[in-house]
Amino acid sequence: MISRKAMRTTWLVGALASASLGCNLREFAMDKAVQEQVHYIPDPEHLSGFDLHKVSDRVYTYRWTWDRGIVIFTDEGIVVTDPFNREAATLLKAELDRIAPGRPVHTMFYSHYHLDHVPGGAVLAPRHVIAHKKCPEYWADLADDSLTREILPPTELIEGDQKRIIGGVEIDLLYLGHSHTDTLYAYYLPGEKLLYTVDTGLIRTVMPLGGPDMYSPGVIQQMDRLAKLDFDVYIPSHFGYGHKADFLEAVEYTKTVRRLALEVSHKYGLPTTEGQFLEGFHAMYDPLKAKYGHYDGFDQQALFLVSRAFSGALLGY
Repeated sequence: MISRKAMRTTWLVGALASASLGCNLREFAMDKAVQEQVHYIPDPEHLSGFDLHKVSDRVYTYRWTWDRGIVIFTDEGIVVTDPFNREAATLLKAELDRIAPGRPVHTMFYSHYHLDHVPGGAVLAPRHVIAHKKCPEYWADLADDSLTREILPPTELIEGDQKRIIGGVEIDLLYLGHSHTDTLYAYYLPGEKLLYTVDTGLIRTVMPLGGPDMYSPGVIQQMDRLAKLDFDVYIPSHFGYGHKADFLEAVEYTKTVRRLALEVSHKYGLPTTEGQFLEGFHAMYDPLKAKYGHYDGFDQQALFLVSRAFSGALLGY
């Protein structure tokens, strides 16, 4: 942990450096905050590249940098979740060809419409592509983004909870309502005692930018629902994977952030002075730092985390 004296020294050096360079101190601080994001995303080094690990009799998890999905081997073919992008899908295809040559991809699920999860799936040549019924509406709205041209169109649109049995494997598609988008699914495999979630509950990692596009009440309601399931293996869509205890810790973390944000918003409302802003910020930041400061990305994302949670509590999301 960096001491207050060290922090003061760092800022003093930064101020002197910016003054000597003729820079504006606020611009210097902003640039440093942006630079920290560069360190957060690729670090630690083991998050580079691609790997595929077996986690149960029928399920593997694949990782491309900090994105993570699952592969399910069924008697009718392979089932995959989000392709993420063309590079990730190409590496996954090569690995599947190596360990299961000639075995087709039976089904690909899109977890939600976001463009960091859905491009590149054509590389996998799935027979079936399943997505929430509203996904194409969002992609049409985003047609000015070239990534939408890399989305393999769904062959089937769904809504609500779904239960699929593919090649002897039960896959429960659990609709997570208005939480992180209104098109989001989690995947529960009761026979494998495995839960895969997407952008919901990272393992001891602070979500980039404080968790954009989150309706916190909905997220917590759905996490409580998922916590009641019987599973041992827990795989989130980014960074590491683990067990049910890791998911339950993520639930507690999410609730703690929300509780502190509500307490601060009720006490301070919309701050109107620098002193109120700083006091309100530390009323959230200090207890979070004490309890979760060891989480990956905490130092880089703390300002985004507090700002995002506080504004959500203040405005109602």
